[in-house]
Amino acid sequence: MKKYALKEVPLGYALALWWWAARGFAHIWVLKYLEEKNIEIEEISGTSMWALIGAFIAIWKSSEEIKDFAKSVNFLKLADFDLKTGLLKWNKIEKLLEEIFWDTKIEETKIPLKIVATNIEISESMIFTSWRIVDAIRASVSLPWIFMPKVIENNSYVDGWIMMNLPIEALTWENIIAISALKINSWEVVKEKKFLWINFKTGFWKNNYEIIKRSVVLMMSVNEKNSLRNIDKNIKFIRPDFWELDIMHFNKIDEFCEIWYRDAWKLDL
Repeated sequence: MKKYALKEVPLGYALALWWWAARGFAHIWVLKYLEEKNIEIEEISGTSMWALIGAFIAIWKSSEEIKDFAKSVNFLKLADFDLKTGLLKWNKIEKLLEEIFWDTKIEETKIPLKIVATNIEISESMIFTSWRIVDAIRASVSLPWIFMPKVIENNSYVDGWIMMNLPIEALTWENIIAISALKINSWEVVKEKKFLWINFKTGFWKNNYEIIKRSVVLMMSVNEKNSLRNIDKNIKFIRPDFWELDIMHFNKIDEFCEIWYRDAWKLDL
């Protein structure tokens, strides 16, 4: 009697992804872990700049290809300042994305993709399942005060993390890997610094920046906890400790990737 070897069936997971600036590139090596474990990605939801990485994955870009792209981009040169409409224009970034995605639409991707933004006209999250990828990404990354809202069909959209920074709710797949780039500060806000035994006030701008930053992180933390309470899903959650790496360290992609790759194995898939 002839024996047949059983074919190994890849496991399937959906990805709920979000990042905050430079930390998001670290997610790339979580993708590398999934590739090595033969984990099939069945569905992707992305918020803010992870809408970009989610789109890369959805058109079947590998972890190595995404990392090569991230390391090839000079993010400082993409900053085109315009204080009339917002801190930054979108022109240089849009040109770069047009070169990658052209006019590809979300519904045309090989893996189902959902891009999350916030509709400030009706105060609700918007989950784009169709539309031009470049425009949906633009809506999802429209950080208030930095970019002007993206207007689509007479509705104004700002960054997706305002209401759903960990977009578990956008997914229909039962098994979900939720990846967070949130770093929660738990130490005291520094109001004074010592120099030559003399205490100096940190100043209005420095002090208020720290307060605003921590307020945003607190809001994101509450959103994240609400998303993780979705008891109808099998959720595997990962949020590594970044130590001293911060949101503007775009030149330290390798260091971010190493941390995430190490911690991805804790998922034990």
